[in-house]
Amino acid sequence: MASNFSIRHAAHIIKQGGIIAYPTDTIYGLGCDPYNQAAVEKINAIKQRPLNKQFILLAADIDQIQPLIQIEKTQENNLTQNTRPTSWIVKASPAAPEWLVGDTKTLCIRISKHDEVQRLCNALGHAIISTSANLSGKKPATNALELHQYFHHKIDKILIANKKQSSKSSTIIRLCDNKILRN
Repeated sequence: MASNFSIRHAAHIIKQGGIIAYPTDTIYGLGCDPYNQAAVEKINAIKQRPLNKQFILLAADIDQIQPLIQIEKTQENNLTQNTRPTSWIVKASPAAPEWLVGDTKTLCIRISKHDEVQRLCNALGHAIISTSANLSGKKPATNALELHQYFHHKIDKILIANKKQSSKSSTIIRLCDNKILRN
């Protein structure tokens, strides 16, 4: 588990426009400040990722993501009460940055139950970008060695998990009709 200093350092890097790799409740992710367009574009460049592909935003609690989304109060339980990692496609609020919502006017969000993600988001005071830690088309990194092989000198910090991460991404469900888009 990352020390409090390491979490605060990662949050500082993110606030300065940096990119980190970090363990999530599923796979290692690359993350940055979703409010920093240059940082978001940098992740796309590092991953060699299509510009029109959406990111997942991870948050420690609903309050950290609430300003960016438009959901009904009755839908909040779906977002917060999952027993397995589930990401939700939801309607974006007008306050959400355009580079995150694109033409779809939606966001993909997940309330994380992972301790380090929660600590990181709480240190930031808001959600963090999450995208799989891999080059586009390659398998996601599951350990520190693979992270270094993919991103040596391309990212600013790596938070290392105590155990090997899964290679399975979260389930993605569209909230408006509960349609499973990825299982």
